[in-house]
Amino acid sequence: MPKGYFYVRDVVVWLLLGVFVTALSLGFAMTMFMIRGTDFGLFEKLGLSSGQKIIYSIPFFWIATCIALALAVFINFRNTRRGYRMSTKQFSLITVLIALAFGSVLYSLDIAKYVDKTASKNFPLYNSVVPLNINNWLDPEHGLLSGAVRDRESESDFMLRDANGILWHVTGRNIEVEKGFKWASGDRIKIIGVQSGLDEFRAIEILPWEEKPTKE
Repeated sequence: MPKGYFYVRDVVVWLLLGVFVTALSLGFAMTMFMIRGTDFGLFEKLGLSSGQKIIYSIPFFWIATCIALALAVFINFRNTRRGYRMSTKQFSLITVLIALAFGSVLYSLDIAKYVDKTASKNFPLYNSVVPLNINNWLDPEHGLLSGAVRDRESESDFMLRDANGILWHVTGRNIEVEKGFKWASGDRIKIIGVQSGLDEFRAIEILPWEEKPTKE
C-alpha cells in the first residue's frame, strides 16, 4: 500500500485517541462533580434507607462511562504503530494521570456542571440513568423539584415551571421555609416533597435556589 495510506491512518488513529482521552477526562470531571454534589443531609430529609443512600451517592453511570472510554483509549492506542512498545501498566498509569489532570481542569472551569445541566434539560433519558441528581434538583419521582415560580397564590399553592418546561401545580400544608427567605413569582426555588400526581407536587420544604437567605 502507498505510504500516504499509512500516514492518513496514523493521523486518524491519533485523532481518535485524542478524542477518547478528552472524553475520558470529561468522564472523570463528571464523576468528581457527582460525588462532591452528594448531600447526605438531604438524603435524611427524603427518608432514604442506608442502601439507597449508598446507591444514590455513587455515580454508577459516569463510572461505567469512564471504564468504557478507558477501554476505547487502550484499544485505539494499540492500533498505533508504536503502541505495542509500551506496557499495559505504563499506558494505564499515563492515561489516568492525563485524564485526572485534564478532568480536574474541566471540573474547576464548571464544564462538568454545564454538561450535567445541559444533558438533564435536553435528554430525558439522562435523568433516568442518573437518578436523584441533586446537582440539578430535578427528580420529582424521588422528591426533588426546582424551577421558576408562576402564578403564586400563596406559599402553599402556586405553579412552578421546571427546566424541562413542565408546569407543576405545587401545594402543601405547613411547608417548611427557612426564616428570612422570601420568594415571589419569577423566582427560582428548590422544593423537597412528594409527587402527588401528573404534574402535581406536594411540598414539604422550600429552599432558595442559590444563596442561603440572610438571617434576620
